[in-house]
Amino acid sequence: MKVDDSRSQQRIDLKGLKNEKPKKIWRPLDFGFTSVPPQDCDGYLIQMGSRSDRTLYLDGGHEKYRPKNTPAGCMAIFNQYGDIVRVFKDNADVVHQKKVNIRIGHGYKAGESGDSGNASTDIDDQSSEDTKTISVVLEDGEAITLTYEGSTVTIREDGHIVAQAASQFSGGVAGGRWVVVRGSRVDLGVTSPDGTATPQVETTAGPSNIVFAEIA
Repeated sequence: MKVDDSRSQQRIDLKGLKNEKPKKIWRPLDFGFTSVPPQDCDGYLIQMGSRSDRTLYLDGGHEKYRPKNTPAGCMAIFNQYGDIVRVFKDNADVVHQKKVNIRIGHGYKAGESGDSGNASTDIDDQSSEDTKTISVVLEDGEAITLTYEGSTVTIREDGHIVAQAASQFSGGVAGGRWVVVRGSRVDLGVTSPDGTATPQVETTAGPSNIVFAEIA
């Protein structure tokens, strides 16, 4: 019926047999894994030494949300919204409806989960202190955007790719020619991703800083 996930141990309010509503029952979790089950999950109670004050709740899952037909020897981590991480024999899948973050830094307040102080309902997330973050975002089902350190690459559904660099953009072929875009200039046909060109473009209309080329 209710989950309290704010303390060092998770506590559950349950609905048992007729008129049985045990509260603040400890739900043991494996080290390295935590979850908050949705309402109406099924599970079972264990009373150690047949004592009601030593009751544990072991979650048995939810009939609506468990992904079915996982191959033998494989595993999945999932939530109630359809997001899932699967590890199969030949591939690993990370599927999210909106956004996937890959981070280097500090994910949560490790070692600070004791019961001292006031309980908080805030998500235990230290992402603001992460040193590096790569984000993959699906935008309204029409584009996917990859973001890192202020630079983005967007792949649109129609095949259009938009790249925006925080400081400098280079496009080219290894061993061939490159186009380098900086804040106030574009270098065409240089031989490296950081190259600069010395001649200025002369157009049919005279010198220009905004040009185009037609391919016959």
